[in-house]
Amino acid sequence: MTRAQANLPALAIALLLVVASVAAAIGLAGSAFAGANTDPADSRLAASAAERLVTANGPLTVRANVLSRAAVANASANLDRLLPGATAVRVTLDGETVAERGNPTGGATMRRVVLVADASQRELSPAFDGSMEVTLPRRTGSATLTFDTGTANVTAVRANDRVVLHDEGGLDGAYDVDLARYDTVTLAFDTDGELAPGSVTIAYRVETTTKAVLGVTVDA
Repeated sequence: MTRAQANLPALAIALLLVVASVAAAIGLAGSAFAGANTDPADSRLAASAAERLVTANGPLTVRANVLSRAAVANASANLDRLLPGATAVRVTLDGETVAERGNPTGGATMRRVVLVADASQRELSPAFDGSMEVTLPRRTGSATLTFDTGTANVTAVRANDRVVLHDEGGLDGAYDVDLARYDTVTLAFDTDGELAPGSVTIAYRVETTTKAVLGVTVDA
């Protein structure tokens, strides 16, 4: 009797394991059945639409796999470019609908991990106090330099030792400069005298990114 009672906990554990295994098997079978019932045409359209959205020249991107926050906010206007015709489609970002056409109650969904970029314009004016250099934030792909130097002249500007502006007579006015997006850029100024604070103004765009999941559901 004592041995039988001792075996009861082991029997109960064994039964729980059997029940869990059966439940898992049923769940897997249900998933497989659901996948088998997904319309291949819907799957192809969803995959194609998701691919178009994340390409470098897509209607929502600033570069491959990086979406513009501003473009996402206006995604509804781009649905016809994404998927012409009357097909029901929904585009989501982290589960939140950003664009929808029709009522895609079923169909197929394709998800892609992306970055979402927020951009803001900033401006600085170096003090040139003991240094003729200024470092810009990483991912600054371009800048506009405006010179109002007075008695001293800026004859050249180097970005990480690469000459991007040069004029022996002195730079004057505004100049657009392309920079290395993936490097931290330091601008160095060659002058023929001391520059006063406010002699040079640098306007540039700062980009911050966050990870998100883009979803495209198509119900043709």
